Amino acid sequence: MGSVDLGPRRYIFTGAPGSGKTSVIRELEHDGHVVVHEAATDIISRAQKLGIEKPWEEASFADDIATLQKERQMTTQGELQFFDRAPFCTFALGSYLAQVKNTKFQPTRALSEEIERCLTMKIYQRRVFFFENLGFIEHTAARKISYADAMIFEQTHVEIYQKFDFELIRVPAGPIAQRYEFVTCHSN
Repeated sequence: MGSVDLGPRRYIFTGAPGSGKTSVIRELEHDGHVVVHEAATDIISRAQKLGIEKPWEEASFADDIATLQKERQMTTQGELQFFDRAPFCTFALGSYLAQVKNTKFQPTRALSEEIERCLTMKIYQRRVFFFENLGFIEHTAARKISYADAMIFEQTHVEIYQKFDFELIRVPAGPIAQRYEFVTCHSN
């Protein structure tokens, strides 16, 4: 009886901005694991270099993120892959931004199609690493959200991932090494 190739195992890291996802991703990368960095940060950085101070207010923002996420996912090789966010996070971002503006979120066609592709093709593992917040937030050029708003954004992520029937594996707040160990133990 031959073995069945189940394809790559792709794990999503999600949670509030500043919850430590990227720090653990960097450690995983340093140790030779296949990682995919957050697309939104790169989209924001590129736009700001072009003089767009608040790219998240641009109509194409969610589509730009979803497109870059798809490109990265489709070109990444390796049996075990760790993703710093995924299209479901982009959906959560759109939901959060609509909530801030007191409007209804209507995902674009491109984002809806990417979500559907990911679900239909089972691109990502159903178990998602949800990084619990650290109790504070460090601001960067791309991360200007207040701690209070980050907690609302965190809850939006929980709701969206539950809506799409993912199981959240809560990564407790703690030192990077402890979280790294938690992730590696729960991804095998």
